Amino acid sequence: MIPKTLVPGFLFPEKVVSRDAAAQEEALRACAIDPARWGGLTEPTLWGNDGFRAMTAAGQGIDGYIHVEQRLTLSGTVPLGEAVRFSGETVSNEEVPRGRRIVQRFEIRRADGSLAVVSEHIRLLPDLEQMKGRSGERSRPEQVPTEVVAEKTMTPDDVVTYSRPVGNEIHFDPEFAARYGYRAPLAQGLMTMTWMTAYLADELRSAPMSILIARFRRPVFWDDPLTLVGERDPDGKNARLCALNAEGRIACDLRMETVCSA
Repeated sequence: MIPKTLVPGFLFPEKVVSRDAAAQEEALRACAIDPARWGGLTEPTLWGNDGFRAMTAAGQGIDGYIHVEQRLTLSGTVPLGEAVRFSGETVSNEEVPRGRRIVQRFEIRRADGSLAVVSEHIRLLPDLEQMKGRSGERSRPEQVPTEVVAEKTMTPDDVVTYSRPVGNEIHFDPEFAARYGYRAPLAQGLMTMTWMTAYLADELRSAPMSILIARFRRPVFWDDPLTLVGERDPDGKNARLCALNAEGRIACDLRMETVCSA
């Protein structure tokens, strides 16, 4: 029987939330990001973790789910500490070759009812037998940007710090991760996205509307080195960043589109 929260059309209870400055600073420092990069504004990818907390609060277990894509539509900025209304729904739940693909959508609205952020989670509830042995698979060569933007090595302590407020044993427990065919616990896809998005902060702060799409192509283990490479369109309205693993393969492919400019 499918849990009620995973039935398309399920509505998560609306609640009022605000982003705590100290909690945001802790998450950003775990990602090797200076909190000053976002000033007094909420960092946008962390709304994804509010979505995970909403799932847990509604009784939806998240242990073992694999985040494959995150989409954010940003309409301006939200100051730290500002109270917003947070609501969500389950959009779809369908069978795919490796398990079940689930889409859940959350909205963040200001006190006046205007829409500030739409956060869409696309996740895989894996079939364990289908998942075993996939972490070492290779695919054909990929086209990636050549400009090196930054480098970072994940650490277990940072991964635990970032993921602790959300949960999911796949980020904490080596034995749990091994059940899914992984050599070690995984860093959250959102953790990699948070690190990458910091290098788009100027554009995201200034654009009245922009879209971020992160596709989590390969696992990032809690001790992996990453290299961030990127490219931008000449007009600056679109950008692509790729986080590469130690083998030079894409772990996360992040694209930004500025829908309209000031």
